[in-house]
Parts: sequence; C-alpha cells; structure tokens
Amino acid sequence: MTFIRFLHLLGIGVWVGAAASALWLVRAAAADQAARRADRLELVGRLYTWLVAPAAVLATASGMAITMMGANAGYGERLGEPTSAAMQGLGLLAGALAIFVTFPASQRLFRAVLAADQAGLATAGERMRRRLAAIEPVILALIVIATYLGVLGTPHG
Repeated sequence: MTFIRFLHLLGIGVWVGAAASALWLVRAAAADQAARRADRLELVGRLYTWLVAPAAVLATASGMAITMMGANAGYGERLGEPTSAAMQGLGLLAGALAIFVTFPASQRLFRAVLAADQAGLATAGERMRRRLAAIEPVILALIVIATYLGVLGTPHG
C-alpha cells in the first residue's frame, strides 16, 4: 500500500505542477503576438499529452486503488466519513474533468495551432484556449481541496 500511496502523491504533484504551468501558458498566450502565441499553445498541448493527462490518470487510479485497499483492510466505515467521502468525490470529479474535458480540449487546441497557416495563428484554437483557461483553475482548486481533506480524513493505522 505504501508504493500505491507514493504513486498517488507523485501523480498529484506532477498533475498540479504541469496543469498550473499549462494554465499559466494559456493565460499568457492571450496577450501574445501570433508566432509566440502558437509556440505557447503548442507547448500546452504537449504538456497535457505527456504530463497532465498521464498524471491525472495515475492519481485517479491510484486513489481508487487506495480506497479499495482501505475498505478491504477494514477501514470501510472511516472511508465513508464526510471528510473522506468528500476527498474521494472531489478527487474523482477533478480526474474526470481533466481526463474527459481539458485533455480533449488541449488536443483540439494543439491540432488547431499545428494546422493554422500564418494568417490564422492569432485565432487558432481560441475557443479551446478559453475553455482551458476557465476549467483548469476549477480542477486545480478541486485537487487542492481534496488533498487537504485527504490529510484531515485519511485513516491512519
């Protein structure tokens, strides 16, 4: 179980760091000139492909594994307490939003930037850029709250 917890914490750390970096790039790209903007948004697509999405999957899957192992170890009642239940629910919601909303949006953004000609670089993927800029702070807040609740409500023993 210790290795799974390590993987869980590693996934959370990489997820938060990479997603915060991508969010910064998405917001900074809004004021950039076309070529610089395209470079930043291309990097956002790569960050999501190589770091954000795999880390979100790792953190979500390892969190579910920890919950199942805790239930099998006799912590089922404690896992159902409000703090633990909220942590699990918020973590799953953050994972679902990252995997099913922001990752596809980042890939559509990435493809739009790569396919744009020089004239279209300024507006390439603008809708997806705005979607990422709006949803990613919510996901990061959910992760931070879930992590805080995890520290408060995790059964020790």
